[in-house]
Amino acid sequence: MRTAQIIRRFAFSEWSGMESVVWNTAVALQEKGNPSEVFATSALSAVRDEVKNSIPIHRFHYKYPYFPLSKEKKHFLDRNGGDPIVSGLRKALRKGEFDILHCYTPGRMAVETRAAAKQLHVPYVMTLAGGYFDTEPEEIQRMVKPLRGMISYGKLRDRILCRRIDALKLANGIICVDQNELAIAKEQFPDKPVIHLPDSVNVNYFHNYDGTDFRKKVGIRADRKLLLCVSRIDYQKNQLLLPEILALLGEGWQLVLIGTPTAEWYMEKLREKIRLMNLTDHVTLINGVPPDSSLLPAAYHAASAFLLPALKEPFGIVVLEAWSAGTPVIASEVGGLKTLIRDGENGFFAPAEGAPHEWADLIRRLDSDADLRGRITEAAEADAREKYSREVISDKILDFYSEVQRLHRRR
Repeated sequence: MRTAQIIRRFAFSEWSGMESVVWNTAVALQEKGNPSEVFATSALSAVRDEVKNSIPIHRFHYKYPYFPLSKEKKHFLDRNGGDPIVSGLRKALRKGEFDILHCYTPGRMAVETRAAAKQLHVPYVMTLAGGYFDTEPEEIQRMVKPLRGMISYGKLRDRILCRRIDALKLANGIICVDQNELAIAKEQFPDKPVIHLPDSVNVNYFHNYDGTDFRKKVGIRADRKLLLCVSRIDYQKNQLLLPEILALLGEGWQLVLIGTPTAEWYMEKLREKIRLMNLTDHVTLINGVPPDSSLLPAAYHAASAFLLPALKEPFGIVVLEAWSAGTPVIASEVGGLKTLIRDGENGFFAPAEGAPHEWADLIRRLDSDADLRGRITEAAEADAREKYSREVISDKILDFYSEVQRLHRRR
């Protein structure tokens, strides 16, 4: 089965959770004898077309339908889910002679995917990664605030070109990462194949530590224990809580934050809080790590605990990465994390707001009780390998593709 994996951006220099999902899917399908190609915009990537792990990656010119559009606001849209106009995508998909198209982004790219699928006479499926149905109005206002004062001509253009269609409604199948969205999607599309399929992780990549000395690489004192958070620097991820936890633990701890800032105002607020709390020497900020860098597994292996205090988290693939590396996880009880973590069995929950002492207490317990730490990490790694490895999830994706194809042929 030949597949096209379509995503809004695919930049190795500024990796995100969704890019990890697409990459793991493409690699696993390829390994099972199902050739895949990745299609994306050139957002945040200096390379247009390349082949990596025998998988062709195509990146296309794009633009956002706003005027005037400054370089700073374009960069904001690149990082925060802009809905681009992508020239050349439909034509490239048609040339690929694919058996199925898989789109991971809503909006105009989904419309182009649907048009290409129709011309190829093949089905297409869409993945909902969380937030499609249940984004709060306040969150939407916060997301569009930087775009105020610009003229949007996107809707007029789409209407003139007859491209104002609901690509999700017309999709041949829907994959939901978030359990909450699964229930809504099934209710809205009762006659369509809709499944819940969690994100996958390359377990061996994070488990097989190559011995890289993370502390030495990034300049952290050898006598400090590490707390790690890998996530985009964003108000949804709630990193402002982490300095408060660090302050409660004392001198012997170092906080490491790995991630690309998606909201510059939030990054500045975080830096200011660290400075005012006199924690600058105890916090290491790393602006993203490429997915194939040995530094990322090394960071997980060096950490005493992985912390994810998110206010909103559709799934939490970084939890799977920590589990694969044998690092215990403490996270907030929100979104997809509630289905991943079994409190006290493969990880721990702590409040996302207002209780840094509970996080600190759990960190101390894990640090002082080797038996507890061993039991937690053993159960977590087993879950990662048996339930969420890319080999396991790719089999389920192939089964879903086959079902969608069968129904498409019958219709």
